[in-house]
Amino acid sequence: MPTYSYKCSSCAHEFDIQQSINEDAKTVCPECGGELQKVFGKVGISFKGSGFYRTDNNQKPAEPKKD
Repeated sequence: MPTYSYKCSSCAHEFDIQQSINEDAKTVCPECGGELQKVFGKVGISFKGSGFYRTDNNQKPAEPKKD
């Protein structure tokens, strides 16, 4: 089951909870009864180095010189 992070907009209480994908998102803070918002993290993938851009592989092969 995926883990979701929530933060209360009233009291700033933060917590993580495991929920099924089919479950509705939590809307009420268990601490103060305020409104909850899902917290989305950064994507955990990074492309570094050559070969990841369209222009990296579009180099024409060197043509042999004609005498």
